[in-house]
Amino acid sequence: MSHGAQERLTSAIAFGLPENDPLAARIFPGLPGDVKWGLERTERTLASLGDPQLDYPVLHVGGTNGKGSVARIWAEILQAAGFRTGLYTSPHLVSFRERILVDGRPLPDELLEEWSRDLRPLLVREAPSFFEAATALAFLAFSRFGAEVVVVEVGMGGRLDATNVVNPVLTAITNVGVDHAGILGETQEAIAREKAGILKPGIPVFTATDDPAAFAVLTEEAALREALLHKVPPPEGRVQLDGVVLRLVTKRWGALDLDSPLIGRHQLRNLALAVHALEALPPRLPVSARAVKQGVNRTRVPGRFQVERERGRTWILDIAHNLDGVRALVRTIEEVNPSRPLIGVVGILDDKPWKEMLRELDSVLDAVILTTVSSAPKARSWEPEIAAQTLSPDRVSLSAGVGAAMEVARTRTGPSGTVVVTGSAYTVGECLTCLGRIPLEALPVPFDSG
Repeated sequence: MSHGAQERLTSAIAFGLPENDPLAARIFPGLPGDVKWGLERTERTLASLGDPQLDYPVLHVGGTNGKGSVARIWAEILQAAGFRTGLYTSPHLVSFRERILVDGRPLPDELLEEWSRDLRPLLVREAPSFFEAATALAFLAFSRFGAEVVVVEVGMGGRLDATNVVNPVLTAITNVGVDHAGILGETQEAIAREKAGILKPGIPVFTATDDPAAFAVLTEEAALREALLHKVPPPEGRVQLDGVVLRLVTKRWGALDLDSPLIGRHQLRNLALAVHALEALPPRLPVSARAVKQGVNRTRVPGRFQVERERGRTWILDIAHNLDGVRALVRTIEEVNPSRPLIGVVGILDDKPWKEMLRELDSVLDAVILTTVSSAPKARSWEPEIAAQTLSPDRVSLSAGVGAAMEVARTRTGPSGTVVVTGSAYTVGECLTCLGRIPLEALPVPFDSG
């Protein structure tokens, strides 16, 4: 990474800190949302806490797209295998609670607040970013809650991401695309090198990338770091509006017929990567074929081609926040062919390639409503009026706020059409709230002092 890129990252504004999140504000009052490059602050904070990230085996997953899906598949399978399983992901859709789960459930707010108070003197000393502080809290929470295995999703990049303080037993890199280019690098090769920073000596690493240049970099980095690299080929399967069906032939469990509620051809690839990677788990983490099937069947990833019904109308919610993500969304829409008209509610962050993203969406949608998102960091807000100029005037309209845009979309789809909500996690999160479909993991759980 160039010195200039490091400077841009150090001064980047509010990549991790969402607006209007009361729990996050209570847990980390006054913390900046700036991204700070490097592991030193996180390492010193965790060392002062006794290095809780070493108290349990960790599975670490990075990549441009799909890493959240792979993380959840892993967590569900490990939970089905009988392990108390921690899961750390980002960003969240509605509440900070979603980021730190044990056996699929958030921890009580009271515990998160109590443990964050234990962290506070260290945070004052180290002045970490919001994401660094959240990562430290997650590792501490998993230790104190007695997690037996933990799945960790990389936040951004890999080499200097705060999560890269772990010593994993298994690693995966889903794919490599151009995202956060001003920070991670302008080419797939440069970005691949950053993502390969999570590779560790002697630890198996699996990838599903189909880009030859990116795979060449991963191969080179794996050799330098003495990591054991495996490439998972794309599987065959059937994609429908209610999920996917596929057969995987494994060395550990033989042939597995899998039925998943995840939707899209890209999810076939994520499922294959997640399952084949688990074949390399150490003997202390035994997983049966039955656990694999149960875990795959139970895995749901909020905001990733999530389908909701509303009195005949279909809602498709997908956080596609970069060009590759939008392309996967468009391919899936074409394949499952939802009822028309297809009306898009789109809110994208200004630091994303929104012109190219809008062109892709315009190719499959009947009309597009561009909107602003109140929960997004203000420094990253786009200007829909400017974005609208890239589309045909008869196909685009503006609406102030996600809720208002949803009302316009309801009118245009009628009682049986489809609304596609996309562009960012913030956009989808606000839509879920307006629909009254808040993810269960975003809801508070009772605190039981016993």
